[in-house]
Amino acid sequence: MTARRLILPGGPADAIVFDVDGVLVETEASYIEAVARTVQWLLVNELALLDDGPAVDRATVRLWKRTGRWNDDWDLSYALYRWLSTASGVTTTERRRHAGDAQTAARQEVPIDRARWEAIRGVFEEIYNGTPTATERYGVPARVHQERGLAKTERVLLEAGLLRELALMGMTKVGIVTGRSLPDWDAVRARIPLPIETAVATMEDGRKPDVAPLRKVIAALRPRAFVAVGDTLADLEMVLRWNASGPDVPGAAVMLCPAEDEPAYRAAGATLFIRSLADLPELLRRASSRPV
Repeated sequence: MTARRLILPGGPADAIVFDVDGVLVETEASYIEAVARTVQWLLVNELALLDDGPAVDRATVRLWKRTGRWNDDWDLSYALYRWLSTASGVTTTERRRHAGDAQTAARQEVPIDRARWEAIRGVFEEIYNGTPTATERYGVPARVHQERGLAKTERVLLEAGLLRELALMGMTKVGIVTGRSLPDWDAVRARIPLPIETAVATMEDGRKPDVAPLRKVIAALRPRAFVAVGDTLADLEMVLRWNASGPDVPGAAVMLCPAEDEPAYRAAGATLFIRSLADLPELLRRASSRPV
């Protein structure tokens, strides 16, 4: 029996484009945790606050990311630190209590002091990649002195069998649009079972929701239509902006998210949802029988 194929205005979708962090790679204990630890380290070591507990937990980091404004972890670390550094309190938990509503803060403009941003990026990289890698890869000065970075905790979520199943549905072309830097992508690439001919765009090609990195991947794949799987508002907005530009190659966004996040993504324009990558083929089979 012939497998169903998702039909978009340009024809059957023959390409799948993946985000990486939170989609192909589990980053809860790496990138998400690195943001929280970076802010904590700065509050304690730069502002001399008493460390009596996390000023930022993982839930707060995810909340800021869901707004779509803070997909970049360097920017997010900077903004969270700026938010908490202006609050009152002599301990880390007091700062959090006095800082106000996190969701409101996440939607505010944050002016960037480039020198401070670079310093905070350095702390983040030491925590995420470990000091030896951070100093070699990014040239940051050693301040945290963390030998083993949180990147070592990352677990690959993509299985080769899923790509074979998608290929049977006609999705034989594979692309990556990631917010990772090229060096950080190269560090994890060999662990992910992707085809050699996978088209890749990293943060150096543009930052989501800018469509520039997606444009690079689509130009390389030359599909009739594509499906893009992401887990943040920036991923969704990138596809919506792409489609709004009237391209010859239409795309459909699939959001990988918990049930509690689905209403917010629906309000932003999403229509396709999965809870795990394993759900993707069945979702696409169901979607093939109705308009997208």
